[in-house]
Amino acid sequence: MPPKKASRELHEVSTQSVEIAEIRMDGGTQPRAKLFEEVVDDYAQDMKQGATFPPVIVYFDGEEYWLADGFHRVRAKEAIGETSVTAEVHLGTQRDAVLYAVGANAAHGLRRTNADKRRAVIRLLRDFEWREWSDREIARRCGVDHKTVGSLRKDIYPTDDQSKEFRKGADGRITNVSNIGKSTKTINESNKRQRRKKPAATLNTIVEQSQKVQIDDIWRLGKSHLLFCGDSGSAKFQKLLPIEISLLLFFPRKDKPWLPEKPTNVHNTLLFHTSYGEDLHLETLRGIIENCLSGTTDANDPIVMINLIDPSLFILIDELECSCFCAEPDPQRCTDALTVWTAINQTVKKIST
Repeated sequence: MPPKKASRELHEVSTQSVEIAEIRMDGGTQPRAKLFEEVVDDYAQDMKQGATFPPVIVYFDGEEYWLADGFHRVRAKEAIGETSVTAEVHLGTQRDAVLYAVGANAAHGLRRTNADKRRAVIRLLRDFEWREWSDREIARRCGVDHKTVGSLRKDIYPTDDQSKEFRKGADGRITNVSNIGKSTKTINESNKRQRRKKPAATLNTIVEQSQKVQIDDIWRLGKSHLLFCGDSGSAKFQKLLPIEISLLLFFPRKDKPWLPEKPTNVHNTLLFHTSYGEDLHLETLRGIIENCLSGTTDANDPIVMINLIDPSLFILIDELECSCFCAEPDPQRCTDALTVWTAINQTVKKIST
């Protein structure tokens, strides 16, 4: 019987056999938008025939092993019935694993898709610490062009003017980057255009123009999301749901017993209840939900959300390229969700009343 993890001698880097059951794959370290089953099948067949694969990369914090690179290889090992995998074990935390993962496969391994690159950049931009880094530093970490980072930053923080002008490098220095690469003439012309430009629509203007949601309304947000104003048990909402549900997010308003039983077509479930209500720190909640989404879903996976605790969750789910079906009985909360969604220049359309 192997010794307990707490008693294992820690090394900076070592190659060893690690039990797959001990490897955590739910900490937001998955760098790809989705796993490809055909790749898993190919790897599994090669392994059966004796092919040797490079060790997977894991980070060990003294208690947990966090998988940073090698998700397809681990799944292939499981597919052929093996219970352990050869791993290059680094001494580090879950956050260290995330930082390694966002740049994994940039120059080797299975080629990353554009969705993979976007997911990696967004993972850093939504972090309370890493989003303070410069576009170039995040680009270096993720193995992408810095313009890609800048574009995604504007999408995520459209009203954060300060973040567009000042960036923190990995060394902690703050730099004004608003005029990098521009000539003096270009800067002066840009300043003149800014003075002539009409003021942008404020959030208050958007709120005034947003449509009010009523009970039994069904709204489509963008191309992938549906918002139903009503109870989740309504037959009208049930008809909207997909056959298979990758993740169920349930935010009960009252402290009541857990669901009688989990629906058989739901693969993963997160229930989150707080007695603090509106005093809940939403940034903390978003981090919890983002980690849950990253660890349980791939691109295009369907998510069902019961009660909309945070109107910006549609944005987070959209950034991870999943589709959401939400039931929220409070018309005002639904209206708030449409307002937030519209504020990032996304389309909304009422499809039923």
